[in-house]
Amino acid sequence: MDAAIKTGFKKRKSKLNPFVFFDLMMYESSFSELKSLNQLAVEAQSSHDIGISKQGIDKRFNNQAVNFLKLLIEKQLSGQLTSQLDSGWLNFFNRVVIKDSTRFELPEQYSEHLPGSGGAASKAGACVQFEFDLKSGQIIDLSLTAANRPDVRDSLEALEMVQRNDLIIRDLGYFAFKSFLNIEKKKAFFISRLRPKTIVYELKAGELRQMDFGALYRRMKKYGLTRIEKDVCIGNEPKIPVRLIIDLLPDEVYQQRILKSNKTHKRKGYTSSEKFKLMSRFNLSITNVPEDILPISAIPLIYKIRWQIELVFKIWKSVLGVHHIRNMKYTRWLCHLYFKLLLMIVNWNIIMSKRPLIYQKTGKLLSLFKCFKTLFDNTYRLRNVLRHGLQELSHFWVWIDQLLYRNHWLEKKKNKLSSEEIMHSMY
Repeated sequence: MDAAIKTGFKKRKSKLNPFVFFDLMMYESSFSELKSLNQLAVEAQSSHDIGISKQGIDKRFNNQAVNFLKLLIEKQLSGQLTSQLDSGWLNFFNRVVIKDSTRFELPEQYSEHLPGSGGAASKAGACVQFEFDLKSGQIIDLSLTAANRPDVRDSLEALEMVQRNDLIIRDLGYFAFKSFLNIEKKKAFFISRLRPKTIVYELKAGELRQMDFGALYRRMKKYGLTRIEKDVCIGNEPKIPVRLIIDLLPDEVYQQRILKSNKTHKRKGYTSSEKFKLMSRFNLSITNVPEDILPISAIPLIYKIRWQIELVFKIWKSVLGVHHIRNMKYTRWLCHLYFKLLLMIVNWNIIMSKRPLIYQKTGKLLSLFKCFKTLFDNTYRLRNVLRHGLQELSHFWVWIDQLLYRNHWLEKKKNKLSSEEIMHSMY
């Protein structure tokens, strides 16, 4: 109630008070598709004995309602429970921080609020930045921006969030020398892919010289080398010393990569450079983690952990349906999105609070997708908790405990290390 008063959502007595509004949002979020305003009015009458028109409900989807839900998200993020996973290589770091973003197109009439990327894409689009700590499960950042805002801006604007002894794992969209320098300054660590246009220097005859990737390719082919490591420097001034892990790609994989990049470059109106084609023969990873903590074999495997966040985005879209939209006013859509994200945080915290306990007892990790799917399919149970209080909460937690110990395990794919095995290995 305090959040509703603080944001101006509750000013005077209203049929559709904050509790009823929240309950209707919970009702709507129990389904993969949005309900009509008329269906919400019927539910208000059925569950709360409130007679209100669809126009009356529509008026409540305003800026105050948006701010109300945003404040609830902030409160959830600031009050997260943490429960650490401390095993294997995770023990070496304070946090293991993974960040990425997901984008989706919006109706053109939203372009004033959230401009899109332009070109062949929609004139309006949303981007959700998501960052979390792999060890504790704590969400560090969850924010909505326009789709035309590049990820690299986010890495530069969030420099102060890095803590001592963190391990930061990012993809190429966040590649920025200033960010790497900041991580070094904070006495933290990073693992990243190397941007193809980056100039790499290696020490030869007592001086730094630009690395010859053509000669490197020929040498690795001649001696049958598939992976090597070099101590190099990247950037201009100051140059950043890093470990460069070089994986030579099979020819068929290289050809597929070039074919894909040529199509992309042609669509954008330019051709692939010879340097780009040459560097595309490799998977190039950089890190400042000392070798005695993470050897060469560990770096590419740990970088694959970053794909956990892609699974989160898949859950948002295929389970929560955050990208589903139909013609409606902007503030109603924004309320719908923020409530979905709020529901995601609540379910995320439930899963993450159980994850280490279940792992300690069973040696197995929970599947995020399976858990989210089950919790979303049973949103009505969470709605009952909010409507009936402590007694229902007790029943809810019993149900959670019984359920998550059955048929919710992360499955291992044939001939591939599972995330569970990667996370809990000691290198």
